[in-house]
Order: sequence, then structure tokens, then C-alpha cells
Amino acid sequence: MGKFLIKALVILIIAYVLAMIALFILQRSFMYFPPENQPDLSSTEQDMQAIALTLETGETVPVWWHPPDSEQPVVIFFHGNGSSAYDGRFIYKHFIEQGFGVIAAEYPGYPGATGSPTQRGIIHAALAQYDFIRAKGVTPEQIYLYGTSLGAGVAAQLASRKAVAKIVMEAPFNSMMDMVRLRMPFFAFPPLIKDKYESDKALEGKSVPMLWLHGTHDQVIPIAQGRKLYDSYQGPKQSFIVKGGDHSDLWISGGREAITAFFKS
Repeated sequence: MGKFLIKALVILIIAYVLAMIALFILQRSFMYFPPENQPDLSSTEQDMQAIALTLETGETVPVWWHPPDSEQPVVIFFHGNGSSAYDGRFIYKHFIEQGFGVIAAEYPGYPGATGSPTQRGIIHAALAQYDFIRAKGVTPEQIYLYGTSLGAGVAAQLASRKAVAKIVMEAPFNSMMDMVRLRMPFFAFPPLIKDKYESDKALEGKSVPMLWLHGTHDQVIPIAQGRKLYDSYQGPKQSFIVKGGDHSDLWISGGREAITAFFKS
């Protein structure tokens, strides 16, 4: 009986180790979901200029850009892990109608971009957008960040590296490690996580005005994740909670008005 238990334990340990190795290798396939056959903004009536930016990593990403009216802000938009820049077209249209500038880049490995998605590559894409609009004469006081879901994590990383005026965090997580603990606790060992997106640490000590939006029924990133990030943030902050809201309906559930008011305040 003792030998059987030892043998069973060894088998379980080997199976666990093999599973951990497989998850380590494949983890980004569980994190990034680039849409297939997604149209680009040139197929719409968006009044935006298409630009290709080459990143320091050597990857090329398509960027959609509309300059602001005189002295108006520019919104840098970051989409979620299962969407693309195309999916934000209604958001861009709204801000352009307000006189704002808008810039949105694809992530490496997403429609129209080369490479594969990683935190390093996506942050380089965010930095390239920032540098692009700065070269156009846009000042840090005019730069507003708007990130949704994973994009909120990208916005936090950019805010930790560059001066910006405001930041919107829509349905954010506190960190990727927190999400792994929630979804795959058996894999929750920090050294094994390649793309950590530590938004809490990125925003530590920052004083950028922040607006946090979340739905109470978000099944993708629970509201507790956003609350944890919001509560730890020491800068000026506002919240907009959508009762009954899920992960993807905040814009049409009062979020548009809340974000617009925040940007205009």
C-alpha cells in the first residue's frame, strides 16, 4: 500500500510539473486573443489617417490618427486583449466630434501588425504613439489615456514612463498576477508569469487624475480587481460604477458621458 501511494504521488508530481511547463510555454495563448479577419478603419467612414509605425523591437504596427482642434487634448486609446483598434471606431468618432485628437495603434500580433503580442512589444507600441504625437507638438498637458480591460494595464504602464494629464481605467485588473491567482491559482507563481502588467506598481506615487469605470456584473475582470487598484491609488480619482454592467457595455451604459465629462473637467 505504501509503495502504491508513493508511486501515485510521484506520478502526480510529474504530471503537475509537465502541466506547469506546458502552461509556461503556452501562457500567452491564454492571455491574448487577436481577432481574425478583422477589417481596418479604412473600410469605415472614419476621418482618420492611417500610419505605420516601426517599433524599437523591429515590429510594425498600424496606427490611426486624427489631430485635435486647436489646443484640444489627444486621447490615446488602448483596446482589450480580445478586440482590435477597429472595435473602438465609435469611441474615436465621439471624441473627434468633441474636437479632440485621437490615436489608436494595434498591438504586435494583432490585425495588420507584425510580430506576436507580448507586454514588451505592446508597451513599445504605446511609447511609439506617445512619441509620435509629441513630435506633432502635442504637450503632456494635452495627453489623455483611455484603456479598457487589458488596455487599462497598457495605459498604466505608459503613465509610469511618460507624463500625461489624465487617465481612464475601464474594467481594469490590479495586476496580471492577481488575475492568475483568481483564474489559475495552481499556476500562481510570479517567476512563471511572463507578462505581469502590474498596474498597481506602475501607478504607485503618481498624481495623474484618474477615472475608474467598472460594471458590478463583470464576469471577465471582477469589480473587486478594479476596486483594489482604485483604493490603492493615491492620486486624485473618481469612480463610475455601472450597476448590472458587464465587461463590455460600460461605454453605452453611461460611460461615454462620464468619460467625456472627466476629460472636459
